[in-house]
Amino acid sequence: MSQPLYVQVAAYIRERIDSGFYTEGARIPTENELARLLQVSRPTVRQALASLAREGYLVRVKGSGTFAALPKVMHQSTTFLTGYREESEKNHRTLHTRVLHLGVEKAAESIIQALSLHPGERVTRLTRLRHLENLYGNAPVVHTTVYVPTTLFPGMAQMDFASISFYDALAARNLAVSHASRRLEVMLPQGDIANLLEISMYEPVVCVTSTGWTQGMTPVEYCISYYPASRSSFLIETHS
Repeated sequence: MSQPLYVQVAAYIRERIDSGFYTEGARIPTENELARLLQVSRPTVRQALASLAREGYLVRVKGSGTFAALPKVMHQSTTFLTGYREESEKNHRTLHTRVLHLGVEKAAESIIQALSLHPGERVTRLTRLRHLENLYGNAPVVHTTVYVPTTLFPGMAQMDFASISFYDALAARNLAVSHASRRLEVMLPQGDIANLLEISMYEPVVCVTSTGWTQGMTPVEYCISYYPASRSSFLIETHS
């Protein structure tokens, strides 16, 4: 019995990737182009591409195209107390940041608990979308929101966090994070997270929540970050 047509199409593309015809990060022809080339229907091509994406051969970036899979980005922030900008520079990558929101607001109950605040206290919320230059068609690699007590950092809402490091700004005010507690959870993206990360609403994300304390154990930041699971891996180190 012959294989289903989409399986044959997937085998053709897989062989092109394995042989190096499509190098890591190379853009794969569009569904229409592949359908014409292979003389099959577009739904057949779409099914083949979805199968290859599940196998890890392809990365599909909404609005940008389909790419031969690159090695996943290794995130070390789960191990070291460092900002994403510093981590990117260490790995010789160029980071670009888009600030989606920066403003002062009344802390929600979950933020009050995470930062040990009193009811009614205010926090500064900073939400950023970040991508690494020339990686995954410049699709975002993380969506991150950080909350900081306004009393600790009263001028935060006036700063340009598209060009400066949040952790450097904390350190300059003697608020450097010296201890952090982090939790990783795999989930489907909620709200507009999928659209912002340019992924399907059915593609899992790794949600990392983190609370950071100063050396004097004052809670200074609570952060929620979403990483596309298909593009991300995490370094975890333990010491006896």
